[in-house]
Amino acid sequence: MNKNYVPGSMSFASSFLGPRGDVGYHMNVDEQKAIKIVQGQIKLGRDIERAELGLDGDWIENNTEIYDGKEFHKYDSYGCSIWATPLLIIYYNDAPSESYECWTKGED
Repeated sequence: MNKNYVPGSMSFASSFLGPRGDVGYHMNVDEQKAIKIVQGQIKLGRDIERAELGLDGDWIENNTEIYDGKEFHKYDSYGCSIWATPLLIIYYNDAPSESYECWTKGED
């Protein structure tokens, strides 16, 4: 978990040439893991403003607000990547944001 992390966004072409490149397999967005993390924070009494799930490295194009502070919404952005890590960011009203990787390894 990281605090106050700002996700990146780069062009599709440059992503394969960047420091990470193709990891050799698909990282599939794990929406259920993300929901469980948010629900766990709610149970702890955390004051959540919103939670976003998306692809770090392609964030501007591929992220969804899955929790708006009151209810959950279905993830509707791209579901996997071989270079952009699926990431959950929880924004709090009274504390720094927190980010968590939320993915499962897929077929290559």
